[in-house]
Amino acid sequence: MDNNAPAASACGDTATEAGQLKSDPVAVSFTVGNTYRRLSPSEASYDKLTGRHLKIHDWTLYVDILPGQDPDIIERVTFDMRDNSFVTKAFTCHCPIRIRDSLGSAFIGQISGGNNQNNSQERQIGQPTSEGEKAEPSATTRPHPNQSRWRFSTRQQTYGPVDVQITIRGRGGCRCTVPYTIVLNPGGNECPDGSLPLFVEKRPHQQLKPLKMMDTAFSIEMYFGLDGSIPASSSLYETAKSVYARSKISIKVILENGRTEDFPNKQVSAASMPWLVTLAQPASTSTSHGGSKDIASNIISISSPDLAGGHGLNECYKIIEGLPSSCIISSTSVPSSSAHNTSLHVKIDMTTLSFQEIVKVCQNFVKYEEAMDSFVSWYRREDRSESCRSNKQAVEGNTNKERNVRISKCETMEDLINCMNPVVTHHYKLHLRRAVVGNTQGAANPKVAMEFRHHASSEDKTTVTHWIRFCAAFVRNSSRLRSPMALKGTTSLEEEFDLLFEYIIKDRALRNYYKEKRDAFTREDDLKCIREDDRKSSDEMSISDES
Repeated sequence: MDNNAPAASACGDTATEAGQLKSDPVAVSFTVGNTYRRLSPSEASYDKLTGRHLKIHDWTLYVDILPGQDPDIIERVTFDMRDNSFVTKAFTCHCPIRIRDSLGSAFIGQISGGNNQNNSQERQIGQPTSEGEKAEPSATTRPHPNQSRWRFSTRQQTYGPVDVQITIRGRGGCRCTVPYTIVLNPGGNECPDGSLPLFVEKRPHQQLKPLKMMDTAFSIEMYFGLDGSIPASSSLYETAKSVYARSKISIKVILENGRTEDFPNKQVSAASMPWLVTLAQPASTSTSHGGSKDIASNIISISSPDLAGGHGLNECYKIIEGLPSSCIISSTSVPSSSAHNTSLHVKIDMTTLSFQEIVKVCQNFVKYEEAMDSFVSWYRREDRSESCRSNKQAVEGNTNKERNVRISKCETMEDLINCMNPVVTHHYKLHLRRAVVGNTQGAANPKVAMEFRHHASSEDKTTVTHWIRFCAAFVRNSSRLRSPMALKGTTSLEEEFDLLFEYIIKDRALRNYYKEKRDAFTREDDLKCIREDDRKSSDEMSISDES
């Protein structure tokens, strides 16, 4: 087969189904190619099927959406390896990364290391660690979307050339199939201009959906305000009763007097741990910053047992559906003195992670904390909330590079905890001092977990489950990627947000969701500033009139 002009099936020729709304076709230009690097015998590993062949060929196969095209027209790209040497034959890429159009196919192959088994090119687009002492904010150094390619790719190591069938699927369901043979030459290969057809999406575009929940072990704790006009014991009982009636999931209530109540009343099997509902903070009167009295609401805690994957996510969904509006107060309506306590804690199991993998998660959290701040409420940003203190401000160092290096020098878990959570009595956004996941008191093998405390609680199912997805993806992908480099001091918040979702979260549906949340918070902050300016202006006028 001629690699310079592979034959391709008609792209986007799927017929529109009867009764489906028609839309104007959208064409997308793309190209296909591969990078290449030959490994030395000391770098290469043996194939898993026979154990006899050294995989000396390191290559990245890619589909690049060309500059000026919309990559979000493409839902996913699947690379089907037509080769029996692969244990897993099909690899799917859902989230493209942005690269400079001038890099060419040889760029990644020239700098990629033989021991790196992931598809990340974060280092390859240049995240320099140097920070000028007096660096001024500047425009992003990353290529503008209209001047860059968007790359769907898979990186593999083989002992010979491989025939691949590439399937591009659009958001409407149209498909394009392109055969390709990996070229094992220095510099790799890329199909010449004009040799490939356009991809055409003829159907109406469907909304991008979150990726399948990874099989991660986790648990959650949700803290809500309770209606202060209802006795706490009654609120706890009614909350548990409502949740069980809706979800049919076992609930245990711990009342103020220590008495417990189970829903259902029958004995729960030892293998099925119930969710716990208890009073976390009784109501009290406190003085807000303005000097006025706030009647703080009761704070209820709803905590899960150990959960995992999509099944666990579905259980959380059902629990939230059952929350009674008559008892639960929206986090936006809780008095200011208690608002910081109405939080959502997601605990991700880290028993399967090595110490170095945990270090990489911590480095990435500090690296991207400001991007995550941008899509949470104002009082949970920076170091404002007692329930989620800033890890970035806690780590020693004045620059991103110094903080990154400080974390990398930790040699034990105790060192890492003291670095990320230096004050024992404080609770941090990424909290490492809580060792047990969920309500596993008395468990024979309690799980070690890292706790994400950044987000406020919510009665919205999508808000909670998307945050769980985010935390799971953050830990899984951070632990698998190479050790992160520090951001430049001039990196804009917009660029930091893009890097977080392109390289760490790798889910465009979550990216879109949190971008909308970020923009909504920005508009809300702008309105607050306008109101504050109007108030100050009004006060100044009043003083002037009096004088």
